[in-house]
Amino acid sequence: MSARSGSSQSFPIGPVLLVGLLLGAALATAPLPARLPAVSEHIYWYLGRSAGLVAYWLLFVSIVMGLAVSSRFFDGLLGRPWVFEVHKFVSVFVLLAMTFHVLILLPDPYANFRLSELFVPFDSHYRPAAVALGIFTFYGSALVSASFYFKGIIGQNGWRLAHYATFALFLGALAHGLWAGTDGGKTVVQASYLASGLAVLFLTFFRVLATRASGTAKVKPKTAAAVAASEA
Repeated sequence: MSARSGSSQSFPIGPVLLVGLLLGAALATAPLPARLPAVSEHIYWYLGRSAGLVAYWLLFVSIVMGLAVSSRFFDGLLGRPWVFEVHKFVSVFVLLAMTFHVLILLPDPYANFRLSELFVPFDSHYRPAAVALGIFTFYGSALVSASFYFKGIIGQNGWRLAHYATFALFLGALAHGLWAGTDGGKTVVQASYLASGLAVLFLTFFRVLATRASGTAKVKPKTAAAVAASEA
């Protein structure tokens, strides 16, 4: 999803990631008060499930905004530099939500996840292939987020290639949610997955068509000029 910002400001990813990681680690290791109701026995699992859905929808928003920038879908309504900066900003929070989703499951006494199971693909005792998809999506999202800030090093082509990978990340997150998530069988969740998938598909086709139309518009004047020159 290529786009040019037009803004020289960059979001401070380092401090935000550090704060997010610290908060996630603190919440994941903090003991819950004994006086909380019985639901507190599964609070870590509920928080992990909720964070997973939040991370998925943030990833969806990030992809939609990237497609909107590259295809000029919102031109005339929103400034492209503004949409690009929000796209970059949301990509950071995708990573934070994913990190929280992983760390909050560690203290769950029923899930019994080890740290390696949540960060090493296929090491999980619970649906290893489905969890591995989530791990690959997490690492891929980290690389895409980092590409915003290392564009000068990897170059324009490398930056575009990294952002094309977000389509695979979206599919990985979708498959992870359906296959590993305990909410994947619910009608409301399935409907939301279907709606988000169709929206990404629609915007992808729109971008392809917009790119072809733009290329045709650039070729036509040259063709007309060539014809005029040949007739002269």
